[in-house]
Amino acid sequence: MQFLTQSIVLFLATVVTAKNILLSNDDGWQATNIRATYYKLKEAGHEVWLVAPVSQRSGYSGKFDVPSSSTLQTDGEFKYPPAGSKAWGHEEEDDHIWYFNGTPASSIAFGFQYVLKEKFNDTSIDLVVAGPNEGTNMSPGMFTVSGTIGATYNAVYRGYPAIAFSGSNSNNSFFKDSLDLNDTKEPSTIYANKVVELVDQLFKGQDDDDRVLPLGVGLNVNFPKVGHEDDSCTDPEWVHTRLTGDSAGGSDLKYNADKDLFESSSGSWEALTICNNGNCSLPSENSVVEHRKCSASVSVFAIDYDANLKITNKVGGVLGPLFK
Repeated sequence: MQFLTQSIVLFLATVVTAKNILLSNDDGWQATNIRATYYKLKEAGHEVWLVAPVSQRSGYSGKFDVPSSSTLQTDGEFKYPPAGSKAWGHEEEDDHIWYFNGTPASSIAFGFQYVLKEKFNDTSIDLVVAGPNEGTNMSPGMFTVSGTIGATYNAVYRGYPAIAFSGSNSNNSFFKDSLDLNDTKEPSTIYANKVVELVDQLFKGQDDDDRVLPLGVGLNVNFPKVGHEDDSCTDPEWVHTRLTGDSAGGSDLKYNADKDLFESSSGSWEALTICNNGNCSLPSENSVVEHRKCSASVSVFAIDYDANLKITNKVGGVLGPLFK
């Protein structure tokens, strides 16, 4: 009888904590990071739908593309699937894993408007998770570039709480070659376990609230190198951060006179260090991930992009004569 009672309690606890999660990225549905996260979230008891671009779409930010044909004109990433296949579809053995011939942002829309609405009786979603991206996405300089973050704020402006996760393993890997959920040093597995840890803590702290995050709010999370890429780091500690601040950077270019070509680079400017909103005492994402040992950054952002009242009034005062 005692065993039965304990089993019922355990079952009820699982039911209470199990949530519906939409999972996407910009590296493609075949990426090792997203597949590891899919299985680890399911292992934690959540109902998960993986819906992601059919090909690598890094750097597409919030660009919104839809298929121009119902069939793929070119191969998906790693020829998975090959050209000639349907422009959208799912794994034969798992109808919760979908690809879409679009961008990260449009994959989110496809997930809500087609997969969940048409195939799963308009199932409601408690949280959207994007990533973990292959490569970090830190500071406002990357916020406006990253496809993974583009998928995240697309979900946020639709009214869903969402989190962008990005790792420091920048290799573009195929899950059929490198997925190993039992390898405790495999970066994708470590990141997946950390995703579950943060997601479950959010749901645990939700209590009786209707939402796990306030309306219009999302999180940006970045992981350091771990496991096989840094043997000394297998369980990064969480650090509350902000997007702007010391070491925050963005995309730039430089001219190579010898080759008469331009090359991609990165830069840091004072505008990326200024604090106009939020908690100015928090460290920047870059300073934590790049300069602290084995630490992951967690920043809170809002899609209310208006300047604060003081700045708005100052600029508005200057332009006042133009306003009727």
